[in-house]
Amino acid sequence: MKKNRYLILIFLFLWGNSLFATNSAILKDIRYFSYKDYTRVVLDLSKPIRYKEKELKEKDRVRFFLDLKNTVLSKKLKGKKRIVFNRNYIREIRIGQFKKDIARVVLEFKEVKEKKHFALKQPFRIVIDIFGTRGEKNGIKTTIKNSNKPNKKKIGKISNTKPVKTGTAKLDGDKKFSMARQLALTVKTIVLDPGHGGKDPGTIGKYYKTKEKTVVLDIAKRVEYYITRYTKIKVYMTRRTDVFIPLEERTAFANSKHADLFISIHANSAKNRKAYGLETFWLNFTTDAHSISVAAKENASSSRSIWELKGLLKKITLTSKLIESRIFAQKVQYSTLYYLRRYYRYPDYKVRKAPFYVLIGASMPAILVETGFLSNRTNERLLRMSSFRNRIAYGIFLGVKKYIKSLNGK
Repeated sequence: MKKNRYLILIFLFLWGNSLFATNSAILKDIRYFSYKDYTRVVLDLSKPIRYKEKELKEKDRVRFFLDLKNTVLSKKLKGKKRIVFNRNYIREIRIGQFKKDIARVVLEFKEVKEKKHFALKQPFRIVIDIFGTRGEKNGIKTTIKNSNKPNKKKIGKISNTKPVKTGTAKLDGDKKFSMARQLALTVKTIVLDPGHGGKDPGTIGKYYKTKEKTVVLDIAKRVEYYITRYTKIKVYMTRRTDVFIPLEERTAFANSKHADLFISIHANSAKNRKAYGLETFWLNFTTDAHSISVAAKENASSSRSIWELKGLLKKITLTSKLIESRIFAQKVQYSTLYYLRRYYRYPDYKVRKAPFYVLIGASMPAILVETGFLSNRTNERLLRMSSFRNRIAYGIFLGVKKYIKSLNGK
């Protein structure tokens, strides 16, 4: 009888452990994008978890702990105990199974200017941004390829390449201006982000099967051409070829270049085939059904995950860069439309706010431009025309110029 009782207890113990292991989240991988004075670390998990952070300061170092609750390490990470960076602002990352139900990630620093972290959904991941002081000399190479120096290769002419007067954006009457506006700061570096790429084609046209990734890369190269031709601003691109770049890596790259502006370029689609025109977004939470729909498409996730971002976005809205992002979006929208309407009857789909993953974590004013609707026959045909892509690129360039002038009160 006792023997049977022991067997039952052993069975229940093993079954309980098995059940626990099944219900546990898995820390699948740790990705990082590291530069001389900025690093982004991404923890990829199999499902949403709760986690606790703690910081321990010592004489010669600072350790930042993340305890991931009800989480176990993947087979891949069990044999990988540390990632060494050899930078002052981030020395190393250590990974371990701290307790049976807690995976621990430790980041060790010597000198760190700023660090922040947030969670993103579907798939669930924790993003940690670490900022060092400028001028670090040692360290590892960037993980982003195809983001070389500005390409000044001629792309083609449009009928009027001289700057034109643009429409004035009506602001919402902010009584207090952002720090950038108070200090009359200028713009020295811009990062252009052609959406999608590689295995992710983005929207595909309903009538001519035009791929969003191809159209927006071409427009981005034209925007780069006009900025570098008419100004002394440095321009970097998150991709120059048909490659896939994760959303987290795009803003990480912009942060690493100390960009003053970030422009993500896309093409839209809608269930309503009559919808076509230009719309420009800035990062914020919204209850507008159309904006949520567009964000869901670009985030490649459901609208539910967008609603779950509300808490995070409430914190983000406290920063002055959102004020500047809204103003920047208005300048680009109205300037581009003003120029396009010299040639086309192009509808205004307005300036809107929406929670885009690609804009979260950017340390500068950041906008997302939807250049047109590939779901509309007329709009798709326009986006296939080289002359139209030239003109929309030039319009975006005019918006950039208009925004820069506004920083100096012009």
